[in-house]
Amino acid sequence: MANVDLHVHSRYSDRPSEWFLQRLGASLSYTEPEFVYDTAKERGMSFVTLTDHNTIDGSLELASKYKDAFTGAEITTYFPEDRCKIHLAIWGMTADQFDEIQDIRQDIYELRDYLREHQITYSVAHALYSINNKLSREHIEKLILLFDIFEIINGGMNEYVNNTWYATLKSLTPERMDELAQKYSIQPWGEKSWIKGFTGASDDHAGIFIGKTYTMASATTMDGFLEQVRRKKGIAKGRSNDYQSLAFTLYKIAHDFSKHQRSTINRTPTGALLNHFTGVIFDNQKSSMMDNLVVMGLKADNNNKYRILLAELIAEIKKQKHFDIEKNLDILYDKIASIADEYIRSLITTIADEMKKMDVFAMTKSVASSLPGMFLAVPFFTSAKHLSNSRALVNELNAELPQQRNPRILWFTDTLNDLNGPSVTLKNLGWQFYSHGIDMQIVCCLKEEELSEDLPPNIVNLPHLYEFALPYYEQYLMKIPSLLKAMKMLNSFHPDEILISTPGPVGLVGLAIARLFSVPAVGIYHTDFSMESLEITNDESVYDMLEFALKWFYTNMDHVKVPTQEYIDILSKRGLDPQKMSVFPRQIDHGEFKRLPEGEITNYRIDGEDGVNLLFVGRVSKDKNLPFLNQVFKRISETLPDLNLYVVGSGPYLEEMKEELKEYDRAKFLGRVPHEKLPEILSQGHIFVFPSTTDTFGMAVLEAQSSELPAIVSDVGGPKEIIEDGVTGFVAKALDEEDWIEKITRMHAIIHNDPAAFEQMRKTARARTLQYYGWEAVLRGLASEELIPAALPDLK
Repeated sequence: MANVDLHVHSRYSDRPSEWFLQRLGASLSYTEPEFVYDTAKERGMSFVTLTDHNTIDGSLELASKYKDAFTGAEITTYFPEDRCKIHLAIWGMTADQFDEIQDIRQDIYELRDYLREHQITYSVAHALYSINNKLSREHIEKLILLFDIFEIINGGMNEYVNNTWYATLKSLTPERMDELAQKYSIQPWGEKSWIKGFTGASDDHAGIFIGKTYTMASATTMDGFLEQVRRKKGIAKGRSNDYQSLAFTLYKIAHDFSKHQRSTINRTPTGALLNHFTGVIFDNQKSSMMDNLVVMGLKADNNNKYRILLAELIAEIKKQKHFDIEKNLDILYDKIASIADEYIRSLITTIADEMKKMDVFAMTKSVASSLPGMFLAVPFFTSAKHLSNSRALVNELNAELPQQRNPRILWFTDTLNDLNGPSVTLKNLGWQFYSHGIDMQIVCCLKEEELSEDLPPNIVNLPHLYEFALPYYEQYLMKIPSLLKAMKMLNSFHPDEILISTPGPVGLVGLAIARLFSVPAVGIYHTDFSMESLEITNDESVYDMLEFALKWFYTNMDHVKVPTQEYIDILSKRGLDPQKMSVFPRQIDHGEFKRLPEGEITNYRIDGEDGVNLLFVGRVSKDKNLPFLNQVFKRISETLPDLNLYVVGSGPYLEEMKEELKEYDRAKFLGRVPHEKLPEILSQGHIFVFPSTTDTFGMAVLEAQSSELPAIVSDVGGPKEIIEDGVTGFVAKALDEEDWIEKITRMHAIIHNDPAAFEQMRKTARARTLQYYGWEAVLRGLASEELIPAALPDLK
């Protein structure tokens, strides 16, 4: 058996497509042909070739020196109808044939006929990679008709792409080929056109992975090997790529570029150290006395932790006599991620300090000093984006395979353990997804002490590099996750859709992951933060700043899920595209939130005055319109002295609210109650009052209704859609004390004068939540319809 890496680049290749290398002004490759030959032979390759872009100069150089080397080139050709680029790896051609190919390569149909007529060995390279962002399903179907040899393990593409392409080609049938032939009026190549030939190759650009992916065929000569490939007898073997290994390819090319230019990429001390770092990795570079002094100095500088980490990494690499990048990818990546994180942590801390001093010059200096750290991270970002450039097309092909994998969802949230509607909903959904076998992972960022037992098993907890308290929401500690470490943790999951609950740091990481991996991002508009800020601060400038940020965040989503139609209308007026928004219903655990009999209320019994109990449950904050509720309660207490007000929850307005109602003995504050114990409180209430005008939904209202507790809510915001006015409660005019007093008085009269009507109101409230807020409706409303239809029939 003969083994050949059929797709390798050398310094004869042209300019790169990767943004990172373009910005440097680097070439696609600096690898010497001689190095390719020596490395390929050392790694067990029987024969050697080069496939530089649109040139055979490098392969001719090798073929003139070695009897076991043959010509090759990666030819760029085009569909003439729209100039979509395709790459063909072609081997064994003469110089004259190469010149003829150059003359006709602008037309893929003409080139196909030439190759078939002259029986030249070829393979369609990385067919699912969109070279100039024009590749479509139509082009793929035409390629299947035009050619019969395909590269199905490309060492530069990820495993998901390679496997999908292989499975697609293996699933072809005579009927499918006839269907495509009629569709495009293209005669397929050869007999049994549904049976394709396969090749594997490293597509190496930096000399790192030569011979790690290859084609195997039963042959003893070069001509025999090429004949076997042409007869569809090749067998693809070896590794696929991922964004981590591709990033080190970019590092290597950048390092070679630096040597080629005889200068370092950056003349700063850290930049010089970075250049030394790449030299140690790729050239086994020995340290000079000056290098050692620099490293020792940086280790001793406690104010530059990122430089210390880089120096330690260099020392660790030097301990190994023969450093193998592939075997140490994880170690290198983790260390580099920690170094980049330290840059970012230092930058954030410095900027936060300088913002307090309003020192713009110092902030600018801090940003500039962080650029070497950004150099470390950028190749990983560009690599991830590069490898996912055809993700939508690959997903489309994968969805049509006979045995496709289960769809996968990642759900990002900044809050998971908090007593608010979004957190409670997501936690419950996590358990439901898990118990019904739906492949969904909740991505969060929690400290060790926050990992409580009630969290579902399907969570991914990201490490964080910085944390801060939100102004006016001091109980919420926001954590900024490490993006590089998040990428590594989530890369192998290959999500089909990303859901994002919060516009905080974790939500931003989710959006970044979606864009880097080319996955659809769906934003969940849980909370109207800009309106809440206006209620709390009464500061238009704060409102404008938040509104701008939120609009940017949700505009960058592929779709936005909003709890109610009311809020879709509100957000449309504020500039979000209504065509990108749709309603998703909230879920309620009807088994947990139900009216409890007297004997089951054991932990949180209300020990107040007899009378009618008004209940408020939620965050005790001005944005919930609680100052208004204070005024209503003060006034109505004069005419209805048997009214009790119970406030359940905590928040920044709690102490002030207590002070305002301190003279009212029937106003009670129960503090924060565990969520699972809320049914005990709700079962003792008569009227749920929720005056908020900024809630997009009102989870507390839904829980009250499920617990057979009629509610009075404002006519502005989402909660009004939960209530059937006059049937399960009342909708009162926002900020209208007279209307709220009138609605509470009417409810008070029903409770005292018509117990049967009140009982019917209770029963109807629960029945309505059972009808409109069940699990099936929620799950269908959250993800794209094609992601979870098969998982739902058993849900009731």
